[in-house]
Amino acid sequence: MKVKPFLLAVLYFIAVIVLAHFFIPPNYDWTQNTISDLASQGHAYKWIMQAGFVGFGLLLAAGSIYYFWQNKKRYFLWLVTGYGLSVLVTGFYCAAAIDPSIEYSLQEARIHSTFATIAGVCMSMGIIWQIVASSTRRERWARIIFLLFVVGISGLFGLAENHILEIGKGIAQRALYFAGLAWLVYEERQIYMEAQ
Repeated sequence: MKVKPFLLAVLYFIAVIVLAHFFIPPNYDWTQNTISDLASQGHAYKWIMQAGFVGFGLLLAAGSIYYFWQNKKRYFLWLVTGYGLSVLVTGFYCAAAIDPSIEYSLQEARIHSTFATIAGVCMSMGIIWQIVASSTRRERWARIIFLLFVVGISGLFGLAENHILEIGKGIAQRALYFAGLAWLVYEERQIYMEAQ
């Protein structure tokens, strides 16, 4: 059985997220707080989730480059690489402290947020690229569904974050991650099917 770097990255990331929940900061509520808050400034165990972001980003970027060298017509992999590297950067620059009494670097929090946004844009563009590049109607519709989930859940997250919609932003963000990670696994499966 061949190593599947996207699947490995996804499983690693999920395992670290689960582990980090055993070391949550005070006042952390998974329904209201984001995954980034598990690595928030001032949190004693932030290094766990930081390792998750960095490791996931490295595995994903390395896997993308590996797949690209196998077939240089898979241009969407450069967008996946951008996604992975952006997530990696979010591991070095932490989100704002969730405890208002803790001082934190606003600049660091902004860098984290900026690269999280870049990651989301790269993923969305990668899905769009694959919709256009789809060779069958079934592939195209599967990717359209992934895009609708990613864009729709991103909208819900924005509404929750701005307190317009009464849904926990932690729930919305986890659903968004699930959709994005599922898309990566789907694309890796397609790569393996093409190789057969």
